[in-house]
Amino acid sequence: MPMAGVTREPGDEIGGYTVLETLGRGGSGAVYKVRDGAGEVAALKLVDAREDEVAARRLEREVQALQSLRHPAVPRILDAELDGDETFVVFEYIPGVSLWHHVQDNGPLEGEALADFAARTASALEAVHAAGVVHRDVTPSNIMMGPEGPVLIDFGLSHREHDERLTRDGLVSGTAGYVAPEVIDGAEPGSIADRWSWAATVAYTMTAQAPFGSGTGAISRTLETDVRLPGVPGADALRAALGRDISARPGPRDVVAALRGATAVLPRSSEGLAPTAVVPGVAATAVMAAHAPAEAGESAHPANGSGFAFDEADTYTGSPISAPSPPLSGESILDDDEPADPPIEPAPRHHVMVAAWLLAFCAAAALAPFIAYFALVVGAILVRAVQRRAQALHTARVRKGQRRGDAALHTLGLPWHLLRAAGETVPAALLGAAAGGGVAALGWWLVSTYRVAPDTLAGQSWGHALALVAGAAVAAMALWWGPWMGMTREGGHRVSAALAPTRGVAAAWVVVAIVAIGVVALAVYLNVSDDQWWWPAPDLPQ
Repeated sequence: MPMAGVTREPGDEIGGYTVLETLGRGGSGAVYKVRDGAGEVAALKLVDAREDEVAARRLEREVQALQSLRHPAVPRILDAELDGDETFVVFEYIPGVSLWHHVQDNGPLEGEALADFAARTASALEAVHAAGVVHRDVTPSNIMMGPEGPVLIDFGLSHREHDERLTRDGLVSGTAGYVAPEVIDGAEPGSIADRWSWAATVAYTMTAQAPFGSGTGAISRTLETDVRLPGVPGADALRAALGRDISARPGPRDVVAALRGATAVLPRSSEGLAPTAVVPGVAATAVMAAHAPAEAGESAHPANGSGFAFDEADTYTGSPISAPSPPLSGESILDDDEPADPPIEPAPRHHVMVAAWLLAFCAAAALAPFIAYFALVVGAILVRAVQRRAQALHTARVRKGQRRGDAALHTLGLPWHLLRAAGETVPAALLGAAAGGGVAALGWWLVSTYRVAPDTLAGQSWGHALALVAGAAVAAMALWWGPWMGMTREGGHRVSAALAPTRGVAAAWVVVAIVAIGVVALAVYLNVSDDQWWWPAPDLPQ
């Protein structure tokens, strides 16, 4: 029975939004189609925080999860009210119907349409996992078939890896038939379980039937892995992805490749893996039914060249001549010669925010050039260490699966990452010091000899300040684009994304940087003299 506190009728007001119709109800609240004061249509999820504290906390997590995601198949947060009597979140309205209704009305998807659906939803799920979030309820009802393609919705059951679980005592959150067998057995829901639920959803899309049925009977059939699929390309890979043995499940990338007809599933013989063979009409890439020790001279190759963060359960032992599977939509394939560490999902970009703060540090050089450059170098080391920590955590989860305590363990290793980052930053720091110092010295000389500035107190003061700023800008560019600074740039974006999870927060940081630049300019204007602080170097003669 729906909670009375979340029941609204068309025409009712919720926090300034007018209810148009009810889109759905569930244990965590109700979702309404609403219109804001400007006439724009949106979707509003409302929970009764006074009656259901757990639902309210889940809603807060939903907001936190979606605010940190940027993906075309994940809805954007538009507004939220988490502290008032009416606890709600407003997100972009996705016109269309759920996958469940779409398949019931139009029949199952086939061929490339099915593969494209699987690729887009797998990409969305990977974006969720890259943000450190587990969805926990990937089902046909929680995927909307929008005008641009499927969209993953309803993060009401989601949690971040460091959050305590909000499942009520004695219950397993999720939808029967779409909960992974290991979760039914009591394991902590994680990204591997989400991928199993995704595979079950793809199976429904392929057959127009829940792969394990519904109700309590679905639980026993899930544990028995009793699933029947038609004899179409990708069915064997999908069946393997729905197995109980986590180590034998192919990852989403392999399933998508199989749906496109680019892979074959090779059974394991009693003596190990069957020899790799090229099936006529199928690329020389295989999804193994189970893992076995590699033969002498062979190595296990991760099946995540597309940039997707797969656990060890998604790797397979392939032939030395195996070709990589086609990438998921929008992804690229890495060559076998790439570094051993699996690629990590790129952080969201806040280019204006990063540029504004780099300029603020450069402006500070007008007052304290050596301290400003020291701050730039320290900042480069810190963001590089953050990226190294994120890469190490990602690599551990790809190879060993998500485990409790991973985040804390790799945080304890931060001093080692800082040490490595400091050593790796030395070449760019030396280049920056040489290039930036040269530019600053040249500019200072041109100003002091009146070649580019007038012989006035104000002219000399502003000229010397701008010369130092120009030198700092050259040094900053060396630290950002210098030798081996790719990881530093990515770390800078990762830190900026953590500091600014939304565009509004990023804009606020830009304003703070502009204010800092203004303060420096005001200081130069008020002094109207060469009064830089040269510490730790001796003061220059005036």
